[in-house]
Amino acid sequence: MNKMESRWIPTKTDLDTVDWRGNPIHLRDVPAIKNVKTGKIRLYPAQVSLFEKENLAKQNGLEPRDIVTLLTLYAKPGTFKEGYLHTRYHMNKTLFYIWKELESIGLGDAFPRDEFEAAHRGPVPRNLEPDLERLKANGLVLLSMQRWGTGPKDQSKVTELTPEGMVLAKEIWKKVEEPFKKKILLIKERIFPLDPKTLRERVHRDYPEYRKTYTELDTE
Repeated sequence: MNKMESRWIPTKTDLDTVDWRGNPIHLRDVPAIKNVKTGKIRLYPAQVSLFEKENLAKQNGLEPRDIVTLLTLYAKPGTFKEGYLHTRYHMNKTLFYIWKELESIGLGDAFPRDEFEAAHRGPVPRNLEPDLERLKANGLVLLSMQRWGTGPKDQSKVTELTPEGMVLAKEIWKKVEEPFKKKILLIKERIFPLDPKTLRERVHRDYPEYRKTYTELDTE
């Protein structure tokens, strides 16, 4: 094979495919690579999956990373109520673990996510705060503070889906493949009951690289 035949360049293509339920869907301008000699086009499953989620977000007026936020809120953790997370630190660490768990099974690049920063209170999504404010302005979530002590920091941020948010999250839940939903539900069930100290110890054990930066308890 000569050098020209082995050269591939980025391109975009339209794709007729089916969703995980077998319903036909048409995707436009899907990222792909093209052989400059033969014109052959190659698609990568992870990129197609990511593009599907980005397209789903666009159809509903969302940012791609909103998909996992809404699904995380919507998931019902065991016997607990669905549609909310009672502290921001549960949201921070649940989103982090979802990404890492998907990455561990080869799906880290197949689902849209936020970027994470190694803050003193552990890994936190870089854009979560403005994203939630935007979702609040769009009538999809409610944000409130819950006080659990007398100290100045003894309060936590509660995030809850509005009725409109529940309807939208339910529709998105139906359209997302089972492996993603299973991981989201599994992680939410695992993180939901943990207190700040236990959660920090868990992150330190699972991801030792955060021990030097994750020094403060996340009680937000």
